Amino acid sequence: MSDWTHGYNIEQGYTYGVYRELAPDWMDVCAMLAGYVAPSEAGQGGLRYLELGCGQGFGLCLIASAYLDIQFVGVDFSPEHIAHARGLARSAGLDNVSFVEADFLDLARAWPAELGRFDYAVLHGIYSWVPAELRHAIVACLAEALVSGGLAYLSYNSMPGWAVMQPFQHIAARLHAKSAAPGAQVLGNAVSLFQRLKAGKAALFDALPGLSARVDGLKDLSPNYLVQEYLHSNWTPMWFSEVAEEMRGAKLDFVASATLPENLLPAMLPEPVRAVIGEVADPLAQQDVIDCAINQSFRRDLLARGRRKRFPNAPGAADLLVHALARPAGETVAIKTSFGEFTLRQQLYAPVFDALESGPKRISALLGLSTEQSNVLQALILLAHGGHVAILKDCARVASPAQRFNKACAAAVLAGAPYNYLAAPAIGSALTARDVDLMLLALMAEDSERETLPTRLLDALGKLGRKLLADGTPVEGAEAQRLAKDLVNDVVVNRLPLWQKLGAVD
Repeated sequence: MSDWTHGYNIEQGYTYGVYRELAPDWMDVCAMLAGYVAPSEAGQGGLRYLELGCGQGFGLCLIASAYLDIQFVGVDFSPEHIAHARGLARSAGLDNVSFVEADFLDLARAWPAELGRFDYAVLHGIYSWVPAELRHAIVACLAEALVSGGLAYLSYNSMPGWAVMQPFQHIAARLHAKSAAPGAQVLGNAVSLFQRLKAGKAALFDALPGLSARVDGLKDLSPNYLVQEYLHSNWTPMWFSEVAEEMRGAKLDFVASATLPENLLPAMLPEPVRAVIGEVADPLAQQDVIDCAINQSFRRDLLARGRRKRFPNAPGAADLLVHALARPAGETVAIKTSFGEFTLRQQLYAPVFDALESGPKRISALLGLSTEQSNVLQALILLAHGGHVAILKDCARVASPAQRFNKACAAAVLAGAPYNYLAAPAIGSALTARDVDLMLLALMAEDSERETLPTRLLDALGKLGRKLLADGTPVEGAEAQRLAKDLVNDVVVNRLPLWQKLGAVD
């Protein structure tokens, strides 16, 4: 492996993901709900956003298309990633995002004046996968990059939840280091090895009872993701307190979790557990104990360079806007979190969605729907986490850049690109979309005649050597036509209205 990778596996290009927690509005909302001043409230204008380790740049381009008033910069060490990112930005006509090929070590030695400073700086999927030297360089970059009052997002594999997978990762990485086989093949061999160890009643599975299910679940995950997760030379799940101490080198202090429900902890834990947590005076150790209580395996921390508490009577979280996305259909809705599943009753959420039918409402107005205001706020946070509502600072955004981006992505998917998201400017975030959804968008842009869409979709798939699947089996002829017609109907009747409502398409 060449030196410039610093042990980071580049065998397969990074995925084309989008993470809602990286959106400026999401970061602002988390900070405001925690009682802190967000960067967008500083009133200085001309906000700037930096992603260190931007990968393919797909997520950054999508977010940039929804925030015309923010300048975005993506940095990555991979020339392949930067080339893709620049090409995507160019094809989408985005002029508020640029990309730089650079190494964190070089940036840490001398931060380029032309990069300037930023109000937001984000890193996803990097910090616990690189050596200590590179982590120190990241801290140095953040120290130079963030303005006073700036907000950083940092995600990482965390302890104690990843302890159970340390034996598997060690063996898989060791086998890969001594093999010429592709990473995906090595991982398959490692899974088989551990399954045979389990069948042979190896003592490890008694000591780590959660290991069996975790290893068995790997077969359902993308090979690209698995290579990126397990086959780096450096793989170090970290405690919250360890990361917080390192971040102090950039004068960064913890503000909130970007995983919204985790900001409700420890209040939502059982009373005996809360009592134990309350006995721990040190705030960093206390958060480690909370992570023990929920067996935390992945953290999304928001940290501020000069965090500012809101004044008691200053406008804040109560003025945030709530936008309806998907009203639950049943009498209850289950929301999964990192610390369990919670069931919300229709009596609690129905008045909220009734009020939102006429458009977004401020949290203060929704709190007035019930005498149990704390329960309503808790429900809104859980509903936002579950994707049923969006909590926003601002709904007024220009939609045309996001629509251009979506058209460019749809055309690329028609040519075989692996994209699965649409920019939704009304909520400053993304919507997941199937590849066939995007292909149909591209085909409708060419010719909106609905009757011909099923045949044209099948032709487009055929050019890529693909067929529609029914229960995992390729279908042809009349069955393929029927399935294609159902897909067209689903997009036109069920999906297109929401896409239009959220500004994804015109």
